[in-house]
Amino acid sequence: MPRVLGRLDEPFGDPSIVPTFQLCSFARRHITVALGGDGGDELFAGYDPFKALGVARWYNALVPAWMKGGMRRLIDMIPVSEANMALDFRIKRGMRGASYPPAMWNPAWLGPLEPAELTELFGEPIAVESLYEEAIEAWESSRARHVVDRTLEFYTRFYLQDDILVKADRASMMVSLEVRSPFLDQDVVEFARRIPHEYKYRRGTTKYLLKAALRGVVPDAVLDRRKKGFGIPLTRWLRSWNGDAFARAGAVVGNPGWVAARLREHRAGRRDHRMPLWCLLALEHHGEAYA
Repeated sequence: MPRVLGRLDEPFGDPSIVPTFQLCSFARRHITVALGGDGGDELFAGYDPFKALGVARWYNALVPAWMKGGMRRLIDMIPVSEANMALDFRIKRGMRGASYPPAMWNPAWLGPLEPAELTELFGEPIAVESLYEEAIEAWESSRARHVVDRTLEFYTRFYLQDDILVKADRASMMVSLEVRSPFLDQDVVEFARRIPHEYKYRRGTTKYLLKAALRGVVPDAVLDRRKKGFGIPLTRWLRSWNGDAFARAGAVVGNPGWVAARLREHRAGRRDHRMPLWCLLALEHHGEAYA
């Protein structure tokens, strides 16, 4: 992990760059060009948050604002699992995003920290509208009327460009592997964007059209398996990570006490702080590499 983080030209907040780098390293032993599936989830509604949209709408409509804080505290009492994309992680993330208005659901689901947590970290107010400004503007200016279509736009415009493609490019270039993305062919993208959302996410099935088209070509076990993500056992690894790195990260952000408290909670298994702790590591290693 330090080897990967130290070779990036800017801090990167997605830990899946580590297994992506490992996979590219393995592939490069045999080939110089590879095909990737990037764009499939963003164009055909393949991510778990698409399943949470319906629940989030009902939650916002039926649960009064004064009750949401209590419900989140209750959900936070669910024991922490070390597994990637574990049920407790998905429930807690889903509840977190659903506590905000629809325009903020997606950035709240994906972000490592909420506005209130950032306020604690930096010791000054962080306005929700300022933090999620770009996502809010894109949501409100969208011509799409359905929540699934607007969410597809969010993932294509922000997550794909600023995370997924950056990750694939950096990880592959570290080992001189060329990665091509057939789903991002211009004709494929324009065709996919014209397809009604009902053919992408249908009755709880993500990437419905792709799975239907490939039924009988790709084994059912592959098409029907639960989405796993491309993660690493980060929750477990961070519990034994050298605390010196986090002490340096705490100094970088100007709040060592806040970082130390999150690390203690994480090591004790009381909370899962894998995402903010990873981002702090990425920031610390970047600063160390370019000091």
